[in-house]
Amino acid sequence: MTGTVLARLYIVRHGETDSNRDKIIQGHLDTQLNATGLAQAAVTAETLRHVCFDKAFTSDLQRASKISLWTAEEILQYHSGIELVKDSELRERFMGEMQGKKAPCNEEASSIETGEALFQRCITWYDRVIATYMSSIAVPAITEDRCRNILVLSHGAFLSTLFRAMISSNYISCPAEWKARPPRLGNTSISIIEYRAIPRGKHREVDAVILQYGDISHLHGLRVMEENADVEAN
Repeated sequence: MTGTVLARLYIVRHGETDSNRDKIIQGHLDTQLNATGLAQAAVTAETLRHVCFDKAFTSDLQRASKISLWTAEEILQYHSGIELVKDSELRERFMGEMQGKKAPCNEEASSIETGEALFQRCITWYDRVIATYMSSIAVPAITEDRCRNILVLSHGAFLSTLFRAMISSNYISCPAEWKARPPRLGNTSISIIEYRAIPRGKHREVDAVILQYGDISHLHGLRVMEENADVEAN
């Protein structure tokens, strides 16, 4: 892709919890990272330590915010002034009475957040936070000659839906086989989207492409759960 690199969006799923391991539907339950999840968080924080982040956003549920806080603490040793924003809109899909129960679960699904509602929440958050920010830094008069880096920490079903929403809305380009459903995201996997300003006539447009999706190579053999009861319950 040609053009000037404006930003890279680093998207990270939270570390492992006992509920992940036991295939418990978590939804909005505020579960904590287990020993493996803490180890994953520490390694991921070290991996991202040298990225100079300009913005950082996290779900306010502990299993996501724990890893982002560790990452932020590492970053803040070298780059002061970064605010970590806890945003309830980045929470996992609300699963109603199914929360806390082992999947598969045959409970009445009327109380859960519908797939359509989750999709809309993802798009609304992206438009409000990421698209707005990209538009602000794409203006030629204020664009600096450097790449901005944004960190987002959230959950498996939310992030899977966010990618589907971005792809189906033509916000980002991706391999053709991802159109129906992107691959699964493991615990503390790192995905990266790159944004470039492309000259088109007298104007510049922002193009985005997935550079990396669901990468877990930084974990160096640490156990990784790819199954996700909250995703399977969709």
